[in-house]
Amino acid sequence: MKTPTPLGYVELADGSLPIFPMNDIFINFTFQHINNWEALRVAINIFIERFQKEKPDTLLGTINGEIDVKTQFKQLIGKNTKTARDQDVKLTDTKKGSYFIEFQNSAYTDPPIPDRSVVYFGLGISHAKGKPANQIWLLAEAVPSVLHGKLFTRYILKDEVTGNSHPDHSGIMFADLEKLSEENSQAGELAALFLGKSLDPQDEAVKTIAAAIKTSFQDFKEDKEVVEMFTFRERWERDAAARARVEGRGEGLSIGAETANKALKLLEIGADPMEIAELLRKMKNEYGGKKEAALS
Repeated sequence: MKTPTPLGYVELADGSLPIFPMNDIFINFTFQHINNWEALRVAINIFIERFQKEKPDTLLGTINGEIDVKTQFKQLIGKNTKTARDQDVKLTDTKKGSYFIEFQNSAYTDPPIPDRSVVYFGLGISHAKGKPANQIWLLAEAVPSVLHGKLFTRYILKDEVTGNSHPDHSGIMFADLEKLSEENSQAGELAALFLGKSLDPQDEAVKTIAAAIKTSFQDFKEDKEVVEMFTFRERWERDAAARARVEGRGEGLSIGAETANKALKLLEIGADPMEIAELLRKMKNEYGGKKEAALS
């Protein structure tokens, strides 16, 4: 597997931090700006069109109307703490409804991706006011339980008796970016770009997306709020790693060691600190419950 190449580095007080195209803060920063909305539309349409080749009779259409984009950037940097963090990007098409897009770096999340995707799917439909609310999960690491070895999968509501689809055409699409990046195709080049495997694509449409990402990074690395957020995150991660190591030694319980290792793995791959915090909380609760049982 080719080692990914960072877009560049954010300079923090204690050193340089490499930033890759699917870094969660960077993705949210980039697509909150209206100047990058068209690049996002083109990118998602490339993936949808590639999926349509796999499944020509799919009910999932491309994004062709006027669009509006919302990201979680303000939640990530703590500017809007009253709103719980949701998905990375919500793209609303005046003709086709909403597309909720998740740029997922790790296959290991808490709760697991199959559970998270269903929760988000339900929330999306409940706020869609009768229009389709499609989920698109771009996975940097394969999740076998939802991909089943395929490039793409898409889950829809379907009647078991007749085989007919529900009138609401909403669905959850998963894309294996690593497998897709091995293709010599437009979608393959785009997947390689997002993974950091190739930052200089040949396809003209993907070149445009790459240019938008690179231009955005120049603003990103100079943004004071971004630097403050990364400084906070780095400090939080060091503290979380220390807590994980300590908890992992507790009474020789395997649950502690196993969860500590999971937490450290998540830190290494740049997972969302809120997910890691939830994992540590569960670890503490499970450990406390087992300790109580052992003493009773």
